[in-house]
Amino acid sequence: MRIVVSASLFAALALAQQAPQQQAPDPVQAALAKQDYQGAIVLVRPLADKGDPQAQSLMGELYLRGQGVPQNPSEALNWLRKSAAQGFAPAQYSIGIIYATGTGVKQDFTEAIKWIRSAADRGIMEAQRDMGMMYHQGQGVTRDNAQALSWYRKAAAQQSADAELAIGSMYLAGEGVPANPTEAASWVRKAAGRGLAEAQHTLGVMYANGQGVPKNLTEAANWSRKAADQGFTDAQMNVAVMYATGQGVAKDPAQSMNWLRKASAQPGVNPVEGYRMLAEDGYLPAQVEMGLAYENGRGVPKLESEAVEWFRNAAEKGNAAGQYNLGRMYAAGKGVPQNDGEARVWFERAAAQGHADAKGKLKR
Repeated sequence: MRIVVSASLFAALALAQQAPQQQAPDPVQAALAKQDYQGAIVLVRPLADKGDPQAQSLMGELYLRGQGVPQNPSEALNWLRKSAAQGFAPAQYSIGIIYATGTGVKQDFTEAIKWIRSAADRGIMEAQRDMGMMYHQGQGVTRDNAQALSWYRKAAAQQSADAELAIGSMYLAGEGVPANPTEAASWVRKAAGRGLAEAQHTLGVMYANGQGVPKNLTEAANWSRKAADQGFTDAQMNVAVMYATGQGVAKDPAQSMNWLRKASAQPGVNPVEGYRMLAEDGYLPAQVEMGLAYENGRGVPKLESEAVEWFRNAAEKGNAAGQYNLGRMYAAGKGVPQNDGEARVWFERAAAQGHADAKGKLKR
């Protein structure tokens, strides 16, 4: 199994779902900290009605999220527009996000970029990052890598880890700049150091492959583990491979299985090839997992006879789960002729090792 790289080293940045945090007046901030949104509205609305742009923007955010008031994107936009008209950059950014995501309005990237650009010009880091992303992907504007890089650099100057990773990906792929893996690694390392899981995963891959850094499997494992601990699926799969093969870590099939299971909890992840690698290396719990995969058609064609063979491999080597599952297959006639006597033999062997489900089968 090869080390997994994300579909692209810079997967599309998801546009933020809320504006940069606003510094509300102290009593309002205290109410928000306690999630007393109705109390916050009592304090904020009078200020908003008097034309305070910060209060108007906060009213918009509360209506947008349904905090202290019924969720109402139209009313949110109304308040945000009042604030934005006075040049309040966080409100301008929020309006841009509303149009970019189609929240209560028809999705319109052209309108989105107008507002996001206005906020970006006023120094909102998230807006600068998103301007880079929109030029990078050609959303609402003609795709332009030079413009993308320019905006990413502005956001990176404000310590945006997403922008740092994006710049690194552009240097790695040679997008808008000559390909330079060393420069790429420098930018990716900055983002990884800020705790961005995708950057940590990417840096791990770069160490594994010797891209822009000397090949170092121990460093690869360290960075991959940091991303995996944050739930980054590709990193979890990579860590599983590392433990299965002893790349950068001591070989540990049980740890490999643990990471494969964590990864498989995410939608759309198929850990079967990881299980197969461990199973073919003789790790009995993985052979049971292969049997279950073939029995249920999870990530492989549904083949009950193949499931039986994997269960039998584990069962004959003394694995209780393999013995129990082989007994199940005989009892149900799945992949083998139905045979209650043979089923009982395997249930008894599993039960003798303390397998609770096998004990239950024998009591029936």
